[in-house]
Amino acid sequence: MSLCVQEVNLGFVDRMADHCGNLSAAQELRDQNAQLQQENAELLLKLQSIQDQKDFVKQAIRDRDEAIAKKNLMEAELVRSKSDMMCLNNQLLEAIQRKLELSQELEAWQDDIQIVINQQLQSQQQTEQPQKKPTSNGLSFFRRPSRTASTWTRQLSSSSFWSSDSNPDKVQYPWRDWLRPGKGAHYGK
Repeated sequence: MSLCVQEVNLGFVDRMADHCGNLSAAQELRDQNAQLQQENAELLLKLQSIQDQKDFVKQAIRDRDEAIAKKNLMEAELVRSKSDMMCLNNQLLEAIQRKLELSQELEAWQDDIQIVINQQLQSQQQTEQPQKKPTSNGLSFFRRPSRTASTWTRQLSSSSFWSSDSNPDKVQYPWRDWLRPGKGAHYGK
């Protein structure tokens, strides 16, 4: 376009010079034409530069939008991760609490088992102890038994403990067996 304009302008300037006969006016028009062409070329360069900048800005805007979208996705993933972590922490705390409860139950169970074992051992020791033989005196029935009150209390507590487990309706009274004829010496066997 600029080349065609130059030729038209030059042809116009030459004809004008021929018509008017004024060479200085033709030279002035040629200088103006050259100056306009130079300004035109500068404007074209500026336009190209602006278009390049416009493309660069568009690319920068696209890059920014992609970065914002990635940032939003990462924030959403971070929120999900925090939520999952809080859920796992709660589950861990619940598991720790349950383990603590179970360990307390186990300790109580072990204590109960130890009590039962001790009672069984005491009962077994009492039955295995050699008992004094009654004297041949006929009044030996009215004698006080050789066992102490604490022995009777232990036997009563252990026998009531076992009888309540085996038959809750039946209550045993050790003194009944003692009062029966011929049973006093054999109680606890």
